[in-house]
Amino acid sequence: MSVPSFFSKFKMNIPAVFSKMSWKSPIKAQYMRILAELVVVLYLLTLFAKINYYGSLKNDQLFSTDGLVPFFRGEQAPSIDTTGKAVGYSTAPNDAPMVGNVNHKLNIFLVNTPNYHYEVFLPVIDSFKRIKNANITLISTDGGMSKWGIRNAMDIARGEIPIVTTETVRPSQIGAVPDVVFLTTCPEDMRQLGASLDAFLIAGAHVVCIVHQAHLWDVDNVAQYTDEIALMKPWIDRGQWHFAALSRHVHTFIRVNFPKYLNTPDHVYRPLLFHPVFEYSAPENLDFNSNPFAVIPGKFESERRNYAAVFNEYNRLNCDINLRLVGSGKIPEFSENLQSKIGFVTNLNFYEFFQEMSKGVAIIPTLGSEFYLKSQASSTVATSLIAGTPLIASRKFMSAHSQIPMEAIWLQGEDETELEVLQRIGGLDPTVWKEKKDLVKNLRNNMIRDNVDRISHMLNTIATKYEKGYKRPSHAF
Repeated sequence: MSVPSFFSKFKMNIPAVFSKMSWKSPIKAQYMRILAELVVVLYLLTLFAKINYYGSLKNDQLFSTDGLVPFFRGEQAPSIDTTGKAVGYSTAPNDAPMVGNVNHKLNIFLVNTPNYHYEVFLPVIDSFKRIKNANITLISTDGGMSKWGIRNAMDIARGEIPIVTTETVRPSQIGAVPDVVFLTTCPEDMRQLGASLDAFLIAGAHVVCIVHQAHLWDVDNVAQYTDEIALMKPWIDRGQWHFAALSRHVHTFIRVNFPKYLNTPDHVYRPLLFHPVFEYSAPENLDFNSNPFAVIPGKFESERRNYAAVFNEYNRLNCDINLRLVGSGKIPEFSENLQSKIGFVTNLNFYEFFQEMSKGVAIIPTLGSEFYLKSQASSTVATSLIAGTPLIASRKFMSAHSQIPMEAIWLQGEDETELEVLQRIGGLDPTVWKEKKDLVKNLRNNMIRDNVDRISHMLNTIATKYEKGYKRPSHAF
């Protein structure tokens, strides 16, 4: 007898039988006991499945390095061989395709709701676009996507990659249920998504939260993100909430401090290391023999840099390389005799900014806080890598940013100022400048491959829940 015919035969009789039984009937009591046992068994099976899927409640293993080639081997930054390839990033040749693949199509929501951090959002979009079977939806602001020319820069058509603007559409109205929600500006994105984020998590989504200023997550002593941390903690325990860092020193800071900061002493944090870089084609055939210059990027703010002291030292050293300040704000004053040596470039869109940066022979970083060496990534580092223009950096700086090999920067001696390094660079042959810039470009491409590899690993780990008969190994998240 088939199953349907079996039920069709009895479906009318079962209610009749029960209706004729009294609540004290032994037969009815037996039926009720069996029903209760079935409910308990189903609940336990569901609980076992959840634990089997989400893994240990004490360890975030979504980004476990088991089965994944480490970013580099050992404690030192990867070196660059004679071909310009960073050793330890990837065994692929420099011209290898920077693409990945997910074994099952996944819905990915990439989120950035404020009108800033687009220098990170753009690399996030670029990395996910390279992965096959990643079904991407962008959640952002129309003003932010248009302000810096990002929509055009990424060739983002509304038909190719849907854009949901928070000014007009609530995320809950999108329709698709995400497998992954990637928060570029994490606490602010959480506030904007609100109840929609709760609904995504309840439906089984994984959230990846980029941590920008890790020192602000100390819930007992700073209390800046108290409400947001309270919301995410149950999902951290469930294995659905994960963190990402934009630099190796921030990655280390999260692993060491977040168990205490978030009052989760038994939890092991393994954040995703994401390099905020994307592929950019710099102008070809740059003429370094004609007015070569170094760049100081960022807002023209006195609290970020003492411009008077910079200009006075620059004048004293009489550097052969010009200075170009690229950014926004009130242009600081400087003496007339430097008019031909110092230039200011403002009001650039996103791609124009990187185009200007790529023409320089060096970038002088603007680090206004010690946090950039401890718990916060600097956008100037990413700018250097994207534009293919090496930074002037000290050993202390390189110790924090160990994802960058020494060969890809202009190393500042212990007793040197940044401008003294610039003066030394000015005495080098222009072919040396070009070789150094080519090293930085190749390093950037290897970082993009590393992003794609890490994200593909993450997505394939999540996609295993769709595999028939899959049994999750104990070492996976």
